[in-house]
Amino acid sequence: MKQQRPFVEVRIAAAFSLLCAGLGASSTVWAGCEMTFDPMTGMTGMMGHPCTQPRPGPSVQTVSADGITTFVVTPEGHFPPQDPFAEPPGSNFLMTVYENLRDFNGDEMPNTLPSSPDNPYNLHDGPVLTESINPTNPEDDLDRIIDKIEKVARKGKKKVKEDLIERAIDILEGNPIKGRAYSGFPLLHYNGPNKVKTVEPVFDADGNVIGGNVDVNMIYFNQHIESDTAFVDPSAVLEVPWTVTYHVNILNRGMEDFSPMVMNFDRVGPNRGPFHASMDQSYFPMLNEGTRYTVKIKENKGKYFNLVYTWGWRLHPPRVQVMENALKKAGPLEWTLPQWEKSAFCADGATDDNCDPVGDKAHKEYAISRIGDLSPAKRMWNIFKSLEEDDHDDHSASSLTQIAVDLRQAFLDWTDRTHLPAGVVADPNATVTLLYVNNTLYGSRQGLQGEGSGQGPASYKGIANGSAHEWNIRPYDYQVTLYNGDHFPHGYMNVDFGGSRGWENHFQFTDPTTLVGPHPVVPAGHPAEEDPFNNPANTVAGHDNVFPINRGGAEEYLQPSPRNLLDPDNGPPQLGSGCFFTFGRNHAWPNAGGPWGGIVVAPVAADGTPGMHKVDITYNFEPSRRLRIYQFDPLHHDVAIYSLH
Repeated sequence: MKQQRPFVEVRIAAAFSLLCAGLGASSTVWAGCEMTFDPMTGMTGMMGHPCTQPRPGPSVQTVSADGITTFVVTPEGHFPPQDPFAEPPGSNFLMTVYENLRDFNGDEMPNTLPSSPDNPYNLHDGPVLTESINPTNPEDDLDRIIDKIEKVARKGKKKVKEDLIERAIDILEGNPIKGRAYSGFPLLHYNGPNKVKTVEPVFDADGNVIGGNVDVNMIYFNQHIESDTAFVDPSAVLEVPWTVTYHVNILNRGMEDFSPMVMNFDRVGPNRGPFHASMDQSYFPMLNEGTRYTVKIKENKGKYFNLVYTWGWRLHPPRVQVMENALKKAGPLEWTLPQWEKSAFCADGATDDNCDPVGDKAHKEYAISRIGDLSPAKRMWNIFKSLEEDDHDDHSASSLTQIAVDLRQAFLDWTDRTHLPAGVVADPNATVTLLYVNNTLYGSRQGLQGEGSGQGPASYKGIANGSAHEWNIRPYDYQVTLYNGDHFPHGYMNVDFGGSRGWENHFQFTDPTTLVGPHPVVPAGHPAEEDPFNNPANTVAGHDNVFPINRGGAEEYLQPSPRNLLDPDNGPPQLGSGCFFTFGRNHAWPNAGGPWGGIVVAPVAADGTPGMHKVDITYNFEPSRRLRIYQFDPLHHDVAIYSLH
């Protein structure tokens, strides 16, 4: 017998399904495009979705007389004020257009339609391949090593085995470790100069470049996405589409929906223009720990390439990693981004072509010395190095006990970037306090916040860890205090993803909330062993911790609402990312830093005092539903990111 639902719920579900499916979308590529004068460029070009969305213009940046605070006022949004959470999806929602984008010149941008009703994975080039790997992650091995040191201390022994110390140092430095899929991925982020790759061109029989590819290796575990690629040089494929072949290693506590989001530059005449549209290129469930997934993603022409964010929405912040266009330049010296990495980690700075922190011992020692001692990973490394140097010396029982305590605290600080590590106190007057250290970011804002909207398949959508739930309607004052614990400058930039210029949804189907699809083995006696269709409470997600609870972002696919999946009135289930969580495409725009003036945080002082700068931003538009605040280091991007939902 079909289960009946209240009339209002049917209406909401129907509207939700219409919006998610993009029904009513235009099939004419020029539907929203018109010849328009653009005051930002002083030229006339094609504007309106799926061409270039209107550009808001520059933010106004001023610096306080004491130089401590940068004040930023964004332009007024061109969409009418409307709370996108009280009146979803908001006035900045763009109707779905199932066509490639076009640039300001009106030229089609290939491989910019990420998903369509006929092919939800439109940018996948071939099938996703899998192979089994050892699921052990660096956290597992470090935890076991510290367990053994604690055991030695409890027994009153005076020496730690040499092989434990060496293994811990190898893990932290990213030295080769046999039998570990994470081998070569350092937890100390000193190897940026080595993380540059070039797109290898593909030629036809006549020697013409017709494409290209670059291979990228990644590991996922707990709060981490680590990659061997932070910079990609697209020089060989500027005028042709190309591909990225990702080899994604899902380690223990690393299951995720693979979601690379590419950002494109616009073109104004023959030149590179400002930001165009960004888009999720996939939303593929990679849910089997101990598996290497290989997926090839189609890219736009190289001349449009800005960067690719690989999000980890299940644990976000801070699970995210970025690979930038290696040709981009920043700062008054016009250094390329790889040169900024060299300036931080190479003894001879940005011009040192012989710098190899990975393969040269002296270069490695110098590079690691540039990471500040407030870093939890550096604290662990310092302790293990001291144990290595004292290998032939016995420790007193009390000193080894203290070493074990210090190691454990550093380890626990390292496992969670959603709180500030020991030695750093949050600014009580700031919305959030961020610490740059180990070439990454730690943030102060934590704890579940917000109220669930009750829309779609998630009853708790809207609850998040590390959020800015106060911002629903313009204006909103955001205050961030920035500390720098590293021995080199860090930058600050703040970018909007579709709030000011608009965002568009494309349907991406994944179903990590039920027994449908590849999942880990369900523990014996778990309620998910029963029939999930007739008992909606039976799920392998959520507080049962079979899947990791999403501690950042909307818990959209982790807390399903009761619903009858067999009810035809419910329509196709909008699972996985959900309508208000996957963009499909969004039109990004810089809020602070970058083109409006660099914001730099000075290095740690000789006495150990972190460098400090404050940024006060007035947002004069509404956020998009998916992500309110994106902030990062534009000089050393990679994993130096801390977003607020």
